[in-house]
Amino acid sequence: MPAEQIAAACELWTGFDVSIVSRNYAQLAGLLAGFAFVVINLVLDRAYRRRSDGQSPDAREVAHETLTGVALMNAFLGLFLTAVQYSLLAGEQGCAVASGRAASAELLGAISFVASLYVLLYAVAQFVSGSAGTLIRHCVFIVAVLVPPIAVFFVEATLTDLALSLGDLQAHRPLQPLWDDANRLSLPITVTIAFACAVGWFLGRRTRRSEAPIGPIAGRIRTAFPYLSTVVVIAAIIRSMAALPKTDVASHLGPTEAWLWVAVFAALMLVQSTALSFQRGVESPHRPARQPESAANTA
Repeated sequence: MPAEQIAAACELWTGFDVSIVSRNYAQLAGLLAGFAFVVINLVLDRAYRRRSDGQSPDAREVAHETLTGVALMNAFLGLFLTAVQYSLLAGEQGCAVASGRAASAELLGAISFVASLYVLLYAVAQFVSGSAGTLIRHCVFIVAVLVPPIAVFFVEATLTDLALSLGDLQAHRPLQPLWDDANRLSLPITVTIAFACAVGWFLGRRTRRSEAPIGPIAGRIRTAFPYLSTVVVIAAIIRSMAALPKTDVASHLGPTEAWLWVAVFAALMLVQSTALSFQRGVESPHRPARQPESAANTA
């Protein structure tokens, strides 16, 4: 085939090159990974200063510090891997961009990016837990109710790019019914996710403000929630490497698998939102531990 025909067959009739945009996402993911690393140091410094001042944190404070550190480490790892994933996407050119491989990598990269970002916001909510009651309540509302539907909408929007790249390039028609389904279901899915998160947040208000201690099993389960996002991130990266080899410019995700990834991500957001909405004591301010009477009399 002549070079002119190959170039025409790989022409981006939409005028949108996702590989160029992915460079900005790679930089943003790297910047957020650095932010997560800084907050990790803040958590360690705050715990060190408390112990240096002779303040012994109670069990609930220790649990929140542990959960904050675990979430931050998972966010840092996820954002680092996402930066690498977007950097690879930035190298896609020519037919790989126009034939669906780049758009498929965009979908998987969006899942990795938003899942890691949500864990970072989840960690921030844990970090400010125990402070002023009004502040933490607003943080929990934003992370548990507002962020999940926005995240799902962001990921689902990449389906339209996939439909455009898999469509008829000569006739300038996107792939059907993926294009129509992605546009028609975008708003209903977002509203449904928002409603479900709002219901969970409303039902868990008493649990979040409770000062009762949690059991060891519940603590382990709660600590495992940030790892769910890391599992999804790693799965998306592995799938991107396995299904989108660099030796095949025509490789891409099918519409069914693309919708499956969106469903998995939506389920992840609902689980994470529910975990935060029903987290015991997350909105209860910390109170300084009482000193023993003997120590108080000596002072």
